[in-house]
Amino acid sequence: MIKNFTKRNVPKRVLLLLLCLYYGFSAYAQTPSVKGEVKDKKETIVGATIIAQNIQKGTKTTTSSDKNGVFVFPRLAAGNYKFTISFIGYEPKTITGEVKDGGTFSLSVNLKESNIALDKEVIVTGTGINRNRNSFTGTTATFSGEALRAVGNNNVIQSLRSLDPSFILMENNLAGANPNVLPQIEVRGKTSVPTATLKDQFGGEPNQPLFILDGFETTLQNIVDLDINRVASVTILKDAASTALYGARASNGVVVVETLRPKSGELQFTYSNDLRIESPILSDYNMMNATEKLEFERLAGRYNYFVTPPDPSTQIYLEQLYNTHLAAVKRGVDTYWLNEAVQTGISENNSIFAQGGDNAFTYGLGFNYKNQTGAMKGSGRNTWSGNVNLTYRKGKININNILYVRGYQSSESPYGSFSNFVNANPYYIKDPSQRYLEISRTSVGASLKVRNPLYDAFLPNTNGSKNLEIQNNLQVNYNITPDLQLRGGMQIVKGSVTSELFRAPESSEFEDVAVLQRGKYTNNKTDNFSYQGNLLLTYGKVFGKHSVTANARAEINNRDYNSIEFIAEGFPEGSTGNPRFAYSYKANSAPTAASSVYRTANATLSANYAYDMRYLFDVSYRLDGSTAFGKNKQFSPYWSSGLGWNINKEKFLSNAKWINRLKLYANIGVTGNQNYGNITSVSVYNYNSSTNYNQFGQGVSLATLGNPDLQPQKTTQISTGIDYSFFNDRMTGYVSFYNKRTNPLVVAVDLPSSTGVFSYPLNVGQLNSKGMEFKIGYSPIYNIAKRIIWTVGVSGGFNKGKYEGFGNILRSLNKQQENNKSLLRFTDGYSPDDIWAAKSLGIDPATGREVFLTTDGQYTFDYALGNVQAVGNTNPIIEGVFNTSFGYKGFNLGFYVRYRLGGDIFNTALYDKVENISYSGIALNQDKRALYDRWQKPGDIAQFKGISQTSTTPMSSRFVQEENTITGESISMGYTFDRQKWLNKVGLKTLNLSAITNDLFRISTVKKERGIDYPFANTVSFSLKASF
Repeated sequence: MIKNFTKRNVPKRVLLLLLCLYYGFSAYAQTPSVKGEVKDKKETIVGATIIAQNIQKGTKTTTSSDKNGVFVFPRLAAGNYKFTISFIGYEPKTITGEVKDGGTFSLSVNLKESNIALDKEVIVTGTGINRNRNSFTGTTATFSGEALRAVGNNNVIQSLRSLDPSFILMENNLAGANPNVLPQIEVRGKTSVPTATLKDQFGGEPNQPLFILDGFETTLQNIVDLDINRVASVTILKDAASTALYGARASNGVVVVETLRPKSGELQFTYSNDLRIESPILSDYNMMNATEKLEFERLAGRYNYFVTPPDPSTQIYLEQLYNTHLAAVKRGVDTYWLNEAVQTGISENNSIFAQGGDNAFTYGLGFNYKNQTGAMKGSGRNTWSGNVNLTYRKGKININNILYVRGYQSSESPYGSFSNFVNANPYYIKDPSQRYLEISRTSVGASLKVRNPLYDAFLPNTNGSKNLEIQNNLQVNYNITPDLQLRGGMQIVKGSVTSELFRAPESSEFEDVAVLQRGKYTNNKTDNFSYQGNLLLTYGKVFGKHSVTANARAEINNRDYNSIEFIAEGFPEGSTGNPRFAYSYKANSAPTAASSVYRTANATLSANYAYDMRYLFDVSYRLDGSTAFGKNKQFSPYWSSGLGWNINKEKFLSNAKWINRLKLYANIGVTGNQNYGNITSVSVYNYNSSTNYNQFGQGVSLATLGNPDLQPQKTTQISTGIDYSFFNDRMTGYVSFYNKRTNPLVVAVDLPSSTGVFSYPLNVGQLNSKGMEFKIGYSPIYNIAKRIIWTVGVSGGFNKGKYEGFGNILRSLNKQQENNKSLLRFTDGYSPDDIWAAKSLGIDPATGREVFLTTDGQYTFDYALGNVQAVGNTNPIIEGVFNTSFGYKGFNLGFYVRYRLGGDIFNTALYDKVENISYSGIALNQDKRALYDRWQKPGDIAQFKGISQTSTTPMSSRFVQEENTITGESISMGYTFDRQKWLNKVGLKTLNLSAITNDLFRISTVKKERGIDYPFANTVSFSLKASF
């Protein structure tokens, strides 16, 4: 029997329970949920990051896709949301929608493979071990190819200097804008002693960072010659947490370059054309005109005979010589020699890339040719490269192969050093047919021949090199499980560089040489072959609030170098450099050859842990073996550990909607440096059949003594910092502090002559440095929907270093520095950037002589080497860049201005062209200050000695000046056509036009001569990029 139940016969407590359950389920049902699936064109994606941002409130909730590619936000407050879905190797996708009470919002997301290496949340390390920016505890900086090209279109290195405060290009005052000279780079200061005695002929600069291209180590030359239109991104790894993956090669930082990957789909073409106009900067040369120079010579006594007893005939000759020069000046002869060797260089780079494919197979074919004309006549560099990029994906396997074929041909100017034209006297007439501008006598009666700088320029002299290199990169990925991946890589490189120099027998340098020895031809050929192989196992898993990533990696590397060189001399007149017509090898010489085999092997373990994306931990360990170490110290360990805290994810900041990212981090680790090559650890012998060494016939002699116990340089670095983003990413930036200690250093010390060996590498001393860097950006206008963005920013940093632990071990090396008139010393408690010279108190007004301050505080007129001390430091107090950019739909405008405050220089123009002018040197042109700013009579307050002085002036603090500069590094303007209807009518998808100026102006508090052998230049560039 079934009874009817009514409210009257149900107990009250049961009714209450039913009512609670009803309203509870009803309330839960009204809380909306979001479900979705992430996949590519073929399969689901595991571990994708999904961020749900409430547009009204600004709150963010994050989750990730599971092993089936599914993600769930179980309870979200109703409202309008922006969902951002991203994964490594894919283009991020954004979807907006309204989540309603009681409803379920479903998403089905298809991600496309990215044609760039990474998105802004992924840090590419180049080892295959990529990092999530939000969970990483290291200091890095990543820039897209678009950002690099917005600053300049010359090369990657030139653009990076404007974008990152720690990436410093050291000014090369000798080479200026020479396109064939590699830049000198420092990232976070120095870690090695800057001497050439450690480096073998195949080694690199000791303080240069490591360069990685598409996952494999490469050279700075390849990065400089790389077509910037092919660059997808560049990442700079700076501290121990980010560089420890490279162990013994990473103490100077690592620069990781990724090129564009081909997209699937129908066949697409991209064409780029860059036109670059380069103009020499001649305003840096403060030289006299003809009238000033002749007056200077008269006051300096060039036309007075100084020898005792007097010689009336020589005095009459000198007076006649003066009248000849005076007559030329009055006729209006005032030759501006600086124009003769320079030109407006026009360079052009053409690049084309084709891509296409389907879900399983994609391909990319590219070629570029760059014809670069330098600012000096006859100088230039032509580079070319071709690449084939093939990718195959099927199931769990991903195979990528990139083939590069590249080469270059470079030429130096036949006009020689630019200083020959800077120093030419303006009262001489230009005549290329004459070997000498003048043959005369000095004021002491000696013969004086003034060479004509134009004469050698019109001879068939050549100085250039050419290169051909083939490189193949193969990478294979296998997804064992959704959480476990195996990756292998193999690189093979074969290359050859040939350098040739020819000096015609008619050259001025051979005038006093025997006829059969006039003319010289030098040929050097270097062949290189290398291979690299690596294997990586990666595990990544998300357990609720726990995220774990672990990696194990092994690598081998082998590089072989072989070079041969010969010098031939003696050529008949009219020769153009064919060695067949040489009379012989250079006297007392024979062809020379050298070879080097450089091998490394290493194993790396690394792990990353994040709890709720709030608390972060990184650790890595690497064991490195290298032939650069002593045979008893072949292997050495390197490691790093870091902690991080995403403060913005804490509950107590949940109401701070304006904070998008606020991360604190700190790390410590040990890395190394092997840029000095192989020669330090291996003893080298030469065959010698000369009876001077062995009266019994052929033998061997010790050329280089290796140190079997030589330890590698190790740099311990501590880094801390804060990374932030506020107001929906309108304000972004970071501040980072670091402390580096390299201990031990590797230094070559002199040995007694009785050993038969000049130097021996030792572990001695340490180098401590510390610094800071920062970057701030803010967008006063930030309207993405209408494509209107205005951003202003500033970056900067400083670095200070100090030697310790040398004692007197480097006394001989410091003695060499003194003898070579070097401004460097290696002394405990002092910086590698200190300027060493005598302390000067200026010019005595009464006598015109220089007054020195001794190390014990005494005044003296007498210079002594023992009084040399640190009188300045070349490092600035702070250096950085102000920048602003404005974008309105397709239009963009950008400014990058470098500031450099503090930092001392030794002004060589004052030292060489105001003082230290010899009897023969006075026939050359000099700086204007030699005439106007020198002491002339008692009571004069002057910076320089008397104008009649011809004695040698020692290096002193009078020539050290503090310099502050402002430089217009980049000013750009461009427009991108991508939404206009007429594009389809002409078969285009996008068209970009831009104009850029680099180094347009430079304002300095110091007047110095910039560009000794080659002038500096400013450039104007025009770019066109079209895809169709």
